[in-house]
Amino acid sequence: MPEVFILSITLLSLVYFLTLQILENALNKIRIPDNKNISGKNKVSVIVCARNEEKNLPELFRHLEQQDIVTHDVEFIIVNDRSEDKTAELIEKQTSKNKHFKAIHINDRLPGFAPKKRAIDEAIRQAKGDLLLFTDADGRPKPAWLETMCRLFDAGADMIIGYAPYTATNQSSIIRKVLSLEYFSIALIAASSTALKYPITCIGTNFAYRKKVYQDVGGFGRFKSFISGDDDLFLTIVRDTHAYDIQFAADEQSHVFNDPPKSFSQFVNQRLRFASKGFNYPLKVTLGLTFYVIFNLLIPFGLVLGFIGYTEILMTTLAVILLKTIFEYKYVRKAANILSETRFTNYYFLTALMHLPYVLFFGIFGQLKLFKWAESKVEHGIIKNGVNSDG
Repeated sequence: MPEVFILSITLLSLVYFLTLQILENALNKIRIPDNKNISGKNKVSVIVCARNEEKNLPELFRHLEQQDIVTHDVEFIIVNDRSEDKTAELIEKQTSKNKHFKAIHINDRLPGFAPKKRAIDEAIRQAKGDLLLFTDADGRPKPAWLETMCRLFDAGADMIIGYAPYTATNQSSIIRKVLSLEYFSIALIAASSTALKYPITCIGTNFAYRKKVYQDVGGFGRFKSFISGDDDLFLTIVRDTHAYDIQFAADEQSHVFNDPPKSFSQFVNQRLRFASKGFNYPLKVTLGLTFYVIFNLLIPFGLVLGFIGYTEILMTTLAVILLKTIFEYKYVRKAANILSETRFTNYYFLTALMHLPYVLFFGIFGQLKLFKWAESKVEHGIIKNGVNSDG
């Protein structure tokens, strides 16, 4: 028993540490285009889907109005997706006072078409821009966001994965700072995997692609009924064609800030939603995620065995924890420097304490696909045969 466990956790550790080193080294390949790549002739459509977002829209509109659009033909398409508050009213008011804003109102649901994907699809059909930029109603893009993303398009990108950091300052609570650093882990994986020419994740709060790409691949395709995945599952479709240049936006000016979850319940449901697609990714990604969960599962198992008398297992497990912490910290520090996100790296070791239970809980329970989102409770995260699973 001890020998089998020690051999297993040692082999898995070696694979994990090697993978981390490969991901860390890949960060060296990330490049930031300079201003010379700006053509100034882009037609751009910025698309935002809003459902009951009356509290967020005024601030979003302010940030969109601050975008540098002097050299671009830009429209901001705001989609009201069956809102029950003052969202529609706010959108109409904004479009009446600013010619760059355009409203789309959706009042029903289509069988077999997840609501947000349907809203995005409708916006793309009406979009005049050749370049499509996406953010959420709670997104707060920097003034040069649009210009910076266009620079990457001008450098040859067909799809751009951006970073969407949480809003937090030195005066924020420790919990908010820890959440900000934890959320950063999604960006560093996205950056590294994109640099390796196999991007595996992205965030819809800061995402962009050419309209032609969406049209060429047939939109959301087999994933259009999934309640989630308008970003990373669509990325999967595009990546697996091997026909498009996908880049990561590392420039600090491309950041789009958004608020962390406002409650523990919202945090849990959001992360369950993120994790719910584990078995919908390509096989090698699913296997990699499964390996990661198993590796993390062995650590508490080893600690338990150690504390009931298996000294060799305890010492091996503690060594794995130490090395795991060192390798991960190196990776986070390097990515933080490259992505200009060094705000809270000093909280890494506190965040690491959350990491193990976090991975195990969401990695396992996320596969049950039960979570709350803009809709009410959703079973399996999928709408099938036109039946609304939230009743």
